[in-house]
Amino acid sequence: MANGNIGTTSATYTDVTRTNIRSLYWGVSAQIAKAKFLAIDTEFTGLVLSNASRVFNLKTTEWVTRATDMREKYRAMSNVAKTHALVAMGLSTFSTRHTRPGSYNVHNFNFLLQSQNSHLINPSSISFLAETGFDLGRQATKGIRYFSGPNPKPVEVKNDTINEEGYLIREVFLDIVRAGVPLVTHNGLFDLVYLYQSFFGPLPDTYESFAFDLSEMFPGGIYDTKIIAEKETPQSASYLAYLFHKSERLQKRRLEGGESALTVKLRDSLVKGSSEPRVRCHLLRSDPPTSKPYCEKPYCETFAQHGNCRYGKRCFKTHDINFILDCQEKEAAAEEELLGAPTVGASVESDTSDKKRKRDDDMDVGGADSPCKLSRMDTVDNLQETVATVAIDGPATEKQDVPVSTPPGKSEEANGSEPLSLAAEPSLNMYHTAAYDAFMTGYIFASYRLMLEDKMSNYRNKVYIMGSDNPLLIQAGPYARTSVTYHQTMRLMNAAAAAAAAADAAASVDATEAPAAEPPTAKAPAAEPSTTDVDIQQNTVKNEAPA
Repeated sequence: MANGNIGTTSATYTDVTRTNIRSLYWGVSAQIAKAKFLAIDTEFTGLVLSNASRVFNLKTTEWVTRATDMREKYRAMSNVAKTHALVAMGLSTFSTRHTRPGSYNVHNFNFLLQSQNSHLINPSSISFLAETGFDLGRQATKGIRYFSGPNPKPVEVKNDTINEEGYLIREVFLDIVRAGVPLVTHNGLFDLVYLYQSFFGPLPDTYESFAFDLSEMFPGGIYDTKIIAEKETPQSASYLAYLFHKSERLQKRRLEGGESALTVKLRDSLVKGSSEPRVRCHLLRSDPPTSKPYCEKPYCETFAQHGNCRYGKRCFKTHDINFILDCQEKEAAAEEELLGAPTVGASVESDTSDKKRKRDDDMDVGGADSPCKLSRMDTVDNLQETVATVAIDGPATEKQDVPVSTPPGKSEEANGSEPLSLAAEPSLNMYHTAAYDAFMTGYIFASYRLMLEDKMSNYRNKVYIMGSDNPLLIQAGPYARTSVTYHQTMRLMNAAAAAAAAADAAASVDATEAPAAEPPTAKAPAAEPSTTDVDIQQNTVKNEAPA
């Protein structure tokens, strides 16, 4: 049985801000184009509307994001996304490393964002971000400035620098659309809603059109790792950090047993020897606290099941995920010995029946306006003392291209072939960084993809819906239609691609004299909508294309 004390790992991601997005754009775009699949995660200023001032005269019944009816839920989520803003986007690109299955090179990117639209901020959300290490001051001075809506074509202002920043971050999202590969999320419905509104165009009026648009935008399919986990191991916890640590343990055992196993190599430089800023987080394992004599189990069962605990740091039981997994594996082994029957493949968890188990994403942490997305409920208030160091904007070195440290008893040469292993105790800097959450999401997907093979198609285009046993199907419904936003944005996107192709063709005439590639600018030629096009300004027409 694998030891939970698996050592210390450093993980890196490229930090993309307003100061370097122009120089990094082509490198990011190239990694997206090479990817076999992409994983995303976002951070934003609100999940719900709570205690809004009466001056706004809002109909609160239209803002209930926990509504059971999907039409009401989508309307509420759309309202929230239109009035709040993204503050960070994490992107992980998984590209083929070797010909053997499950071998990937991974680049992680964290895009710091600052919406230029006036927007609402949920106090609980902003407090949560600050408590989890998000630097609000840095976001204000370094965040990539962008405008969301009301048109698919980016808003332009007198400041060309702001125009270019907004254009480039939008191009990053459109590159994801152009890639045509699987897009992976974890409980990602809100992520998709925010990304559409921020970088694609005004959200459609109905969830049917929204789902139809997504099915056209991402022909490689959308996968939600929370859906996969809850179907494959229905009695097990399904929050992000738990699934990640469980997946890395499983892959390590497969490797030790001679089976095909997932191997990843984190790449922290787009170009070897480059000096682009990136963040390195080191996790140092802390010993789990000793349980009280009267404790039934030495770990917090609530945290083990749901990823959160109402007592936070005051809880006298450990919230160390790897320690929890150690205990659960021992419990499963003891049960197997007691029953005298193998339990291979059975999920390991605390003794909780399906009837009594609440979904982790339906639990409130601090009230109905909980600031965190409960699918990745690694609530930082719950974490035990962890030492984390972050190095920002340091010079890149060749040595840092392999940010996976060696577990005790292993040689450094083994690093290249071992699955990534992280320290047990989550760090504030790690578990609530959009880039790192995106990486964990991609790792979980890659793990399932290796084991399930063709069965993965069962989870294509199914997105988790909080509070529902049924997923949102990303497909064309019998009465659905793609939206005006989709048609207008795709027309502009295709026109820009055609212009770029023409420019490349002209430049190739004399390759020896061709200037170095520059990132696209905000004033890049793009086809203007004809006078016959529908005006899609918000609040002027319904955002649906004619049948």
